[in-house]
Formats: sequence, structure tokens, C-alpha cells
Amino acid sequence: MPDLFAIILSWFGGLAPNRTTKKVLNMTDVNYTPEMVATIKAAQPLDLAKAKALGSQLDRGYRSIIAKAKREGFEYISKPAPAKKKAASTKVELVAAIAKAIDCDTDSLSGLEKSTGLALSNLLMNIA
Repeated sequence: MPDLFAIILSWFGGLAPNRTTKKVLNMTDVNYTPEMVATIKAAQPLDLAKAKALGSQLDRGYRSIIAKAKREGFEYISKPAPAKKKAASTKVELVAAIAKAIDCDTDSLSGLEKSTGLALSNLLMNIA
């Protein structure tokens, strides 16, 4: 007599587990042979260019090569993060620079920081 799980799955279009689905669920297939792992190990330290070359050589995706290298504990040098943009001057700093350029107190220019940064920058460039 089939178990309750098999009966319930059979109601959903014959999805009862058989040998094929059990094999897939157990993940018995090996994606990388020991020779492939040795090739990846020999290419240490890996970077993106080496991973792409190994991917085409081993018929695997470069992301798979990188993941396997990290999983095995091999050295991988990631691409450095792009440099962040230089921080632009804040409106308060622009107003202070304008006040200094016209030899004025910053308190007398109190509403000026509400204007756009571009307008403040243009004003400072025209004053100086």
C-alpha cells in the first residue's frame, strides 16, 4: 500500500517520487571531477579573467568556477570595488564660502542655503 505522501503527490499530476526524482533530490551527480578541481587549484590565485578562461576550458560558467574555488577554500582575488565619487560641497559649506568671499557674516545669509546647490556654486564662482 503506498504511503500517504505518494498518494497526495499523485493527486498533483503524478508527481509521486520514483527513482529518477529521488536521484535528483539526492544530488548524486558530481559536477567537478578531481582533475577539474586540480586544474582550478593549479590556477591559484584566481581572478575574474582566470575564472572566465577556466570556465571555457572546463565547459562550466565562470561563476560556477568562482563558487567552486571559494567552496574548496582556494584563493580568489575579487575585482576591487569602484572608487566612490568625491563628496560634493554641502550647501552650508557653499554659503560659508560665499559669505567669506563677500566678507559678510553667515547669519545674514541664513535663507541662502535653501536654494539649489548648482545656483550656490554658480554664485560662488561669479563672486570669486
